[in-house]
Amino acid sequence: MGEGVMSGGNGRQKWKQDPEGVRRAILDAATAAFARQGYASTRVEDIAAQTATSKRMVYYYFADKEGLYLQVLEAAYAKVRAGEDALALDHLNPLDALRALVDFTFEHHRANPDFIRLVMIENVHNAVHLQASGLMGRVNAGAVEKLAGLLARGQKQGVFRTDITPLELHWHISALSFFNVSNRPSFTESFGASLFSNSGQARLKAQTVEAVLRLVTPRPQTGTPLKDRPMLNPELLPFLDAWNAKWARLPQGASPADRRKKFEVIAAEMRLPFPDGVTDSAEHWIDSKAGPVRVRVYRKETGAVQPALIYMHGGAWMQGSPETHADITARIAADAAMTVISVDYALAPEHPFPAAIDQCNAVARWVHAKAATLGIDPDRIAVGGDSAGGNLAAALALDLRGSEVALTGQLLIYPACDFDQSRPSYTENANAPLLQTRGMDLVNALYSPDTAQLHNNPRVAPLVAASHAGLPPAYIAVAQNDPLRDSGLAYAEALQAAGVPVTLDHGEGLIHGYMRAMEFCEASRQSLRTMSAWLAALT
Repeated sequence: MGEGVMSGGNGRQKWKQDPEGVRRAILDAATAAFARQGYASTRVEDIAAQTATSKRMVYYYFADKEGLYLQVLEAAYAKVRAGEDALALDHLNPLDALRALVDFTFEHHRANPDFIRLVMIENVHNAVHLQASGLMGRVNAGAVEKLAGLLARGQKQGVFRTDITPLELHWHISALSFFNVSNRPSFTESFGASLFSNSGQARLKAQTVEAVLRLVTPRPQTGTPLKDRPMLNPELLPFLDAWNAKWARLPQGASPADRRKKFEVIAAEMRLPFPDGVTDSAEHWIDSKAGPVRVRVYRKETGAVQPALIYMHGGAWMQGSPETHADITARIAADAAMTVISVDYALAPEHPFPAAIDQCNAVARWVHAKAATLGIDPDRIAVGGDSAGGNLAAALALDLRGSEVALTGQLLIYPACDFDQSRPSYTENANAPLLQTRGMDLVNALYSPDTAQLHNNPRVAPLVAASHAGLPPAYIAVAQNDPLRDSGLAYAEALQAAGVPVTLDHGEGLIHGYMRAMEFCEASRQSLRTMSAWLAALT
């Protein structure tokens, strides 16, 4: 007997006390019956028997069998629309909003096969009941209106084609998600069930999302072959769902300070279990010409002198801390059996360039001077960072070249090595997840108010240095679906041209910030393991 179903006199007494419960139970039972048997073969008395109520009560609430059937259809469609409304898409950029909508539609249809069967039954009968009721106008008008608003936003920003209508877009989204459920039995019989396993469905959903996004985005003017255009690793999708849902609660127009606080909260909520054998209790304050700077030390408990990595977190130079990036630094410490010194550098816009790089410079010299106290080998110090932190790490390697701090390596994870937005990746990935080109000019100017330095000062843009000779070996990890991808690739080429050994990870299928997706994505976890092995091998 199903949950919530009651039998006997006591059950009927409770139904009298809960008339809305009676109505819901009848609708639930009717939905299952109509979806399983169709309209013609379903009897009202069978539905009544499933709810432990009477046939008379079914007629009391729904007048007749057709009235009940129409209410079932309306409730089924209304559930879809309610789920769409709950997505709060207005807070997302147009591509992320469309991505979330397609993801929802695919998952809703997959989780509600009775809805699909009901629609199939109506189509078999040429939608005769829907025509007579006018139901679609009441329930479904909002779906196309929502898409119209979303398309208009994307078209205004230049990220959506102008030659596709909301109704056409609705058709494409519905078609792929609907077929996945409606044709599963015959498809399985013909080709096997592999596509309907959890991993198979994750891949199909990712491909469905990608197909719709490619449909609506302007065709590249460069003639990029379809096979070479970005494709997201499907394991990133649940991470993006969780990440976007948390950031969607941040009010529009939030200040940098508000975003910092929100980032700290989100990072804490999504933090992974701390790796065994690593401590993070040590904190130090180091003086610098840009003011005192805090560091947190993540150390593998080996009892021996260790190599060290000085790590600069990402966050557009405006947010983040050692704590927001502890999942990365603690795991590097564990995997590479090393000490990771994570720098809480001064943040823009309150502390623009050169405050952050000056503080990182002071930390590096302090680490070298205090190596014995810290239990590290002064001849085995590397620098590293992700995103804005990768920019600082590359700039720090340039600062320290030829100094007493002889670095063994530089780990640059999806770094910003220059600010040339004419590179192809800025166009191809203009609206990629997590990082978009829209707003970059403002962010960059907040970090370096003298914007000329974005293009001529190697402490701001390491790629523009007159020479890259004599720099330590580099591990550069870029991401295929990242606007900054080509900046990192250009830096790898410049280092190689200068005779610097470079290990390059192309990050196929990955996005900017993918190291935050380690809970969800094996490629993210493997990338960190590979980086750690590279660091451990440095001498």
